[in-house]
Amino acid sequence: MDDYPPGIAVPPQSFYKGLERLEPGGSVPYDEDRINVIEAKALIDGTGARAVDHPVVVTKGRHISIIDRQGQIALPEGPNVHHYSFPDGYLLPGLIDSHTHLMFGVAGASYEDVIENDSDEVMLLRAAQNAMIHLKAGVTTLRENGARNKVTFNLREGARRGYVTAPRMLLCGRPVTVTGGHFYWCNQQADGVEGVRAAVRELVKDGADHIKIMASGGGTAITDLRRPSYTVEELRAIVDEAHNMGKPTTAHCLATGSIVNALDAGVDMIEHAGFIEPDGSYKFDPYVAERIAKQGTYVSPTVQTGYRGMEALLNKQEREGLSPIEEQRLEWTKAKCDSQMEFLGRLYKDWQVPIVSGTDAISAFGDYCIGLEIMAEAGMSNMEVIRSSTNLNAHALGAGEIVGSIQVGKDADLIVVDKNPLEDIKALRTMTMVMRMGKRIL
Repeated sequence: MDDYPPGIAVPPQSFYKGLERLEPGGSVPYDEDRINVIEAKALIDGTGARAVDHPVVVTKGRHISIIDRQGQIALPEGPNVHHYSFPDGYLLPGLIDSHTHLMFGVAGASYEDVIENDSDEVMLLRAAQNAMIHLKAGVTTLRENGARNKVTFNLREGARRGYVTAPRMLLCGRPVTVTGGHFYWCNQQADGVEGVRAAVRELVKDGADHIKIMASGGGTAITDLRRPSYTVEELRAIVDEAHNMGKPTTAHCLATGSIVNALDAGVDMIEHAGFIEPDGSYKFDPYVAERIAKQGTYVSPTVQTGYRGMEALLNKQEREGLSPIEEQRLEWTKAKCDSQMEFLGRLYKDWQVPIVSGTDAISAFGDYCIGLEIMAEAGMSNMEVIRSSTNLNAHALGAGEIVGSIQVGKDADLIVVDKNPLEDIKALRTMTMVMRMGKRIL
């Protein structure tokens, strides 16, 4: 404060208080004096390293302070020390969801139903509920990829003040979309190079951690998911402006043409990677896959999005049969699910594309593990699925210095499950313990 040259106004103290948002996901209240001692059967640290038997992890305040084996260190004692013993438990980093939409979570409702019927205030309350549901499922960090107005910014502020308990939230706020584009009702429509640059600046001012781009149409009724939305020039302007302000970008890409445009523009992550052709067919393009790999672009394939709907339709078909429209929907959903599984497997096995896990949670929250099970079915080893959902995901989202692995100095975001996820990834369906920044949630 004393180093400002004469004549330069010193920013008010409130300015500095606002800078806490520069830490990815912001900060939440925690007990600086609390010490946790956690003992388990085994530790899987999220980096891909071999599991460690009989670990002891000590946390102080929000951070991990000691990692050792049981019996190798003198354990701390005192009124602020809390001991947790899980003799049959497996200790892992908190899970990370790269793609959520917290304001939704209304089963059976279309986007339009929710947008037309619910106020921002109702969406905020539902978002708080969804955040807690996800947290209790072991998701201690999430990337929010699109909400109306300032719903999620307000949720994060409420978490900072201690009004609600929530995972660490990396927010884009309103997705940048063309006029009438996918999620246009979130109210960040922007066209042309200057228009999209202005949109990025507005979002960063509001507190965005990253910039979400709707590079093709999607589930919004009036859009076309078979074709790109933005030109390469517009996408480059978004990426350039975001990077100039220190923010990463991610692009919703269902159409193959939108994937190509996003790669031309240098987008940091691709969501979905649908490989949908102009005729509506799903067709994997090895040339595009090779480009993704060479550019080191992360892919969040959101493989579980169709499975919830497909299971519901299959159950109804078995119980009472389906109408002709429902039969058509089931056929389309099966094709979508089959293609998602195939494309994920080929991107991972044939091209070694960095894959991160995300639910694209729209109709439901708390079922994060479904996507992990599908990733394993597509050919990823259980260890690599765990890495994708923790350490790799953290680095993809720009939070790798804070979370994603069990290492000294990182935040004490930890989970315990009672079965070995290296043998059965379904072990991650049920949490025995969830800890967020040193505070036990479950």
